[in-house]
Amino acid sequence: MTQVPTSAPATLSASGLTASPLAPTTAASAPAIAGATADSPIQKLFAAATVEPTEKTLRDITNPNSPLVLVNKQRPLVPANYSPSDLVAPKILSGSGEPVLLRAEAATAAERMFAAAAAQGLTITVKSSYRSYETQVSVYNGYVAGKGEAAADSTSARPGFSEHQSGLALDIGDADAGTACDFNSCFEDAPAAQWVATHGSEFGFLVRYQPGDESITGYLAEPWHLRYVGAGVALDMKARGISSYEKYLGVPDAPGYK
Repeated sequence: MTQVPTSAPATLSASGLTASPLAPTTAASAPAIAGATADSPIQKLFAAATVEPTEKTLRDITNPNSPLVLVNKQRPLVPANYSPSDLVAPKILSGSGEPVLLRAEAATAAERMFAAAAAQGLTITVKSSYRSYETQVSVYNGYVAGKGEAAADSTSARPGFSEHQSGLALDIGDADAGTACDFNSCFEDAPAAQWVATHGSEFGFLVRYQPGDESITGYLAEPWHLRYVGAGVALDMKARGISSYEKYLGVPDAPGYK
């Protein structure tokens, strides 16, 4: 009996001709960023290059420990009373009586950003940074008491839904422009606001709530509210002309709470 060479096809077609071998099946590649849509800009960024964060578990927009975490009116932090384990006090100027606290990565980036602004003659201050769940309860309830729930929801996050609680957000002021426009729309004209709008992405920060995005974010524009996402993402958003983090991730708008 003649032995069939090991290189010969083992399967024949009905006509007696040798069938083409089947290509091995492979599982679909996992998305680069868990939670973002498959065709979103952030997937393309991470698929094309090595950008921070490199740890796989941090490439997840639902992970509260990730600098990419999405926090909005439809996506609260989980658990609701989440508190970062790596909060530090960055060496940057406070413009209020609140302690300045950020997660370590964001704190280092903020120090670099504030130093760069200072080198160009600007004195940026921090008006608010990390807030605990309990602090946000007090802040939000204060807004509700002052102007009602509907108006409060356009300017203040409910407890558990605040980017400040993530340790990745800060509100800024301009020491040279006075305080009249602090937490007001006119802050957009302050030199500090204009500088961060232009240069913040170089250090990984977004101006998170921008004019025209109110129906997406559910908040009025806040030129003072910065959110750290890492320089790779922030610069890519700027290059693509995308102002909304939701749009960059390809997820639904979040104009209101569920």
